[in-house]
Amino acid sequence: MTGFQNENEIIKALNGKNFANLNANLQKMVFKINDNKISNSITAKKYAGKDKADLSVILDGKESKISVKKGTGNSVHQEPIEGFIDFLSKEIENDNVVFDNMRHFIWGDETLDGKGNKENRISASDYKKKYPQKVALIQNYLDKYKAVLIERFLILGSVSNNKIDYLYYGTVEEGIICKTDDFLNYAIQNNCKSTINIGILSFQAWNRNINGGTKSEHKRGQIQLKWGTLKQDIRKI
Repeated sequence: MTGFQNENEIIKALNGKNFANLNANLQKMVFKINDNKISNSITAKKYAGKDKADLSVILDGKESKISVKKGTGNSVHQEPIEGFIDFLSKEIENDNVVFDNMRHFIWGDETLDGKGNKENRISASDYKKKYPQKVALIQNYLDKYKAVLIERFLILGSVSNNKIDYLYYGTVEEGIICKTDDFLNYAIQNNCKSTINIGILSFQAWNRNINGGTKSEHKRGQIQLKWGTLKQDIRKI
């Protein structure tokens, strides 16, 4: 089942239902969202727009925006490297040396614009061995602004000011729901093991397309943030 199918199944299982007719997992979910009270009115719908929210749940007239995840190796954010750098320069700190290092890292072909020879494309691990100083400068910059960046990647997104209220990991039958503050604090206070990290999130290229095939070429030049241990971590949270 895809992520979209899973979201639709959750919406279908909640929308217009009576609390008593929900399965035990969804009852627990609704109970937590509704301040540990049984809800008399339940509405669920797809959340429109480019927010981090996947669905909206309205309980007794109060709306909560929810991001839904399932499976492993969860990607939580993607955007073009130039869009990310534009955000950093305008909203965080302008540092052209770091920004060029980011471009160099994300394209991974010895250029700043992705127009290098295909045979020059290298993996992130090989890049770190070859350019440890560039990686260190990027890491130091991201560490300084870890909290605001993680908030953008997890609860805001790149084009919205609407924060999500909850993260739900699971399906109709089984899952765990966490308040925004709880998983945000965990993500900031813990670090993942990756070439470059932003707290618990790995900062990486969506796809370097090292082999040069046409299928993934459009994925180059994009940053991707992954929470690879989300399945285990959400149980701790």
